[in-house]
Amino acid sequence: RPYARKRLNGARDKPKMTDSTVLCVKPEEKTPQCTPNLLPCDISSTGPAPVSAYFHPSEAASDGGRTAHFRGRQLRGRHLPLPAGYEGLVLQDTVAASIADGEERRWVERGTFSELGYWKHDDPTAATDPMAKAMDFCRLAGVLHGHHAPPPQV
Repeated sequence: RPYARKRLNGARDKPKMTDSTVLCVKPEEKTPQCTPNLLPCDISSTGPAPVSAYFHPSEAASDGGRTAHFRGRQLRGRHLPLPAGYEGLVLQDTVAASIADGEERRWVERGTFSELGYWKHDDPTAATDPMAKAMDFCRLAGVLHGHHAPPPQV
């Protein structure tokens, strides 16, 4: 599952939960760079899949849009870059069950990404889509909560 979080002072911050603990474990070797795709469907499989054999997005058009087909349906999408200062992580849960109160869970990093593919059925993606707005909100939050220099003394 893709998961993005902001780097703080160059180190990864730990996700916070009230009653449970979630630990993100970085593997010894470097994880591969990838581009996850958010599809407008639910796939009830949790195992490996030969995605590259079946999912062939077109090259980006002049407006940045792409097309692809999945199970006979046309998809239209684009790649959304993560805001500056953010890093995307592909995490794998080490336990295939729901998290219970007080339980400690370990997630293992399986990949990193700097952009993600966002897809819709038939309609082109737009700046007003929730995913595009989420990326804009991250940029806005960075401005609102960033460190600003005090105004110069006159």
